[in-house]
Amino acid sequence: MLRARSPINIAIAIIGAALLVVTVQRVGGWGAVVDGIASIGWWFIAVLLLGAVRMAARARAWQICAGQTGSARLGFRQAFGAILAGDAAGNLTPLGVLASEPTKILMTRLHLSTVTSIASVAIENAFYMASVGVVLLAGTWILLQRADLPAGLEQIAEAIVVIVAIIFLGALWAARTRPAVLSRLAPYIARLAGRSDAPAEAIRDVEAKIYGALAWPVSRTAAIVVWEGLFHAGAVAEVWLVLRLLPGGGGITLVDAFLMESAGRFVTVAFKFVPYRLGIDEAGSGAVAGALGLSPAVGVTLALVRRLRILVLNAVGVAILTRRS
Repeated sequence: MLRARSPINIAIAIIGAALLVVTVQRVGGWGAVVDGIASIGWWFIAVLLLGAVRMAARARAWQICAGQTGSARLGFRQAFGAILAGDAAGNLTPLGVLASEPTKILMTRLHLSTVTSIASVAIENAFYMASVGVVLLAGTWILLQRADLPAGLEQIAEAIVVIVAIIFLGALWAARTRPAVLSRLAPYIARLAGRSDAPAEAIRDVEAKIYGALAWPVSRTAAIVVWEGLFHAGAVAEVWLVLRLLPGGGGITLVDAFLMESAGRFVTVAFKFVPYRLGIDEAGSGAVAGALGLSPAVGVTLALVRRLRILVLNAVGVAILTRRS
């Protein structure tokens, strides 16, 4: 399977690199982009710290989702390391969440039972995706109100609103009816795994734990929402800092930073299967910057600076993954 994916990976990388080159040439060439990156200087350390704080926020949310029952205890250090390793696995391969989330489960198998680990990862991802939906809806609405969007971007923005609304309605339906999807699929999954009813029973236990989250105390749910919110607040702060440091960024507001981040979050979710979203981040960020009245070169430079931050944190994640494996 890995060999079969290699040509796909190479093709995606070539297309992404070509898109990156075309995007940079359209916004004024590499000179303007390099000058912008150089203006960050030692402030890049602050960008790295904000990126780490965001990962820490999701790690804390995951801890709360996992809970502490008996010997099942997920420490912050283990959760944080698993988050970094999972993010690296998801970015380095076209598998996206199919690589990142199983990596988290494998990294914590000595601290949590398999059922608890899978359920907690699924629940935390549900909270995360709900928070992303809120960010996308808010960002899209503000963008439609403030910016004179080209026809293409306006259609994408309207499509985002429709898709997020459909997902939210589907989530509400699932919360009310609690369909036993995993339980029905359990025998087939067990058969594919070549095992007896033990895996099927474990799958039913996972489903029961996931639906059990609907009965959690308000205080526990609120704590998770706060940590997921801090993840997005850190992202907006990171964008604001970078934009303010770039040439001509003195007039950047937090609203501008929020709009740039919401656009970036959409690209992250929609193109997670593209390793590092090479070229896509830059093209999308440049287009949104232009719609906001900023120089497209500013958007491209922002995406490249954030890519450097991702590379550094992913290097840490790969080191953790290699050591623990």
